[in-house]
Amino acid sequence: MKILLVLIAVFSGLQLAVRFWPLPDTPWLINGMALEPHELATFRGYYSRSSDVSFTQLKDRISATPRVQILRDDQHIAAVYRSWFWGFPDIIWLWEDAGTVHISGQSVIGSWDWGSNKKRIQSWLDG
Repeated sequence: MKILLVLIAVFSGLQLAVRFWPLPDTPWLINGMALEPHELATFRGYYSRSSDVSFTQLKDRISATPRVQILRDDQHIAAVYRSWFWGFPDIIWLWEDAGTVHISGQSVIGSWDWGSNKKRIQSWLDG
């Protein structure tokens, strides 16, 4: 019984830590980034830019995704996507510059997102 209570306490503590973990307030890897490449994948996240889809279309696709919460909605969109069970946050940034839409997603906790941001962003870009 004690082990069960300890496991529940640990699980609850982890859930609280994940839910209240501070989110970044600036786009990941974009500050000072040159226009090339149009796509960048790392262990922690994914960045892409495209002229094939509009800012409004991507914003609508992101908003329609389950477990996405829009944090900021102006000329830059900031949203958080949380995984189903643990609620790990991925931060999504969307902005438009000279007719090109830029989108990036990064894992907030940990150093590897298992490619989930790339898959999610590519599905939004493909429609």
